[in-house]
Amino acid sequence: MSQIVDIAMCMNRVQFIGALAAINSIMRNTKHPQHISFHFVVAVGESADFQEAIRASFPHPDFHYEIKEFGPNPLLADYIRAGQVFTYATPESQVMNFSRFYLPHIYPGLGKVIYLDADVVVRADIVELLHLGSLEKHVLAAVSDGTFDSWAEYLEKDSKHLRHIESHQPTFNAGVFVTDLSRWHEQEILEKLEGWITRHRLALEDFYFGTQSIMNLAFYRDFQHLPSAWNVQPLGWYDDIPEETLQNGKILHWAGKRKPWLADGLYKEYWIDYAIGQEPG
Repeated sequence: MSQIVDIAMCMNRVQFIGALAAINSIMRNTKHPQHISFHFVVAVGESADFQEAIRASFPHPDFHYEIKEFGPNPLLADYIRAGQVFTYATPESQVMNFSRFYLPHIYPGLGKVIYLDADVVVRADIVELLHLGSLEKHVLAAVSDGTFDSWAEYLEKDSKHLRHIESHQPTFNAGVFVTDLSRWHEQEILEKLEGWITRHRLALEDFYFGTQSIMNLAFYRDFQHLPSAWNVQPLGWYDDIPEETLQNGKILHWAGKRKPWLADGLYKEYWIDYAIGQEPG
């Protein structure tokens, strides 16, 4: 019997259009779509609308999915509110970015899973990524960060909270990763993540971490490196990514402001083929 591939995605309403394209790309490019099982996390009060969109877009009875809602706890709400001045992201979108920290609690029955942001398209069989993320001694496997490929960029202000960090150590992009959620409890991953949220809340002026940096702190020197083609990014920031890199990308990721469904979006030609129901703005 073929292995079920569990995929988790977290999003709010404004990202539904991206999520539908991402799902469509996965289903079209896998050999065995009946073996894909989606586990969606949406904002409080948005599950009915997303379920309606899913039913309209993927009516086949073999499309397997479940939807759960997530709302911020006081720790997250305070951190996001205090750090809002340092980021372009809305509080609503930040809440859903942080929801990935709580996946083992939202979906306690999940083990090995692929996490994907909603602003991606998958141009290869997603099963390959599951096998590449063998994890072995690690809990998480990811691709190096396309913006900050080492801690050197994060350490410019030499925060006293990061004195243990070696600047040459690599960082990863947290928009695509493979992990074993069943091992998060035993290794107290959530406690590590929330510990960094609490610690950094006291020193926001150093720089605003957000989910990307906090995940890198929790998994510092403890992640499996995946081939770069499995998370080509940031397509939402850079307009000079080499054509060859884009063509060879197995997952294209629009990390950054300029999402492909927006009027000023970048690299729309790589996204529009998977868009459902409308043209990009």
